[in-house]
Amino acid sequence: MYKEIDFIEIKKQLNKMIILVAAIFFAFLIPSVAFMLRLPQWIGAVFLSVGVSLVIFIWGVYGTPTLNYYRYIKDIMEGRIRETKGIVANIAQEPVYKDNRLLYYEILINDLEDDVERVLLYDENKGKPNLEVGSKYLFRTFQNFITNIESL
Repeated sequence: MYKEIDFIEIKKQLNKMIILVAAIFFAFLIPSVAFMLRLPQWIGAVFLSVGVSLVIFIWGVYGTPTLNYYRYIKDIMEGRIRETKGIVANIAQEPVYKDNRLLYYEILINDLEDDVERVLLYDENKGKPNLEVGSKYLFRTFQNFITNIESL
């Protein structure tokens, strides 16, 4: 489900976001310093305030989610993968916001090996999982995040 290309694409997207934020910051910093060195210093302060506010807004709305997804993909690519066999008991209809970071579909399974119920999380960016309730599947997981699903 996750491939090296996913990691490369999100890394490119993160680099573009960092360059955009840095460019906006310097585009407002340079004129503000120029105005602060002259008599109308309040104009420089306004320029700097607007620039910093814009950078904080753009990074908060676009940069932070991109950084969080980058870290998520990096952890999955480098982490230890575990296999779990189970019967799907329930699939959430809507994605949920977990760990104050990303959206996931919750999949409740009955573990065939440990005979317990587990909640596994499926990445919302990969679309809704096409699973049938009551069917057996092999889940490859990192922590409780699904990295791959195979039908048994």
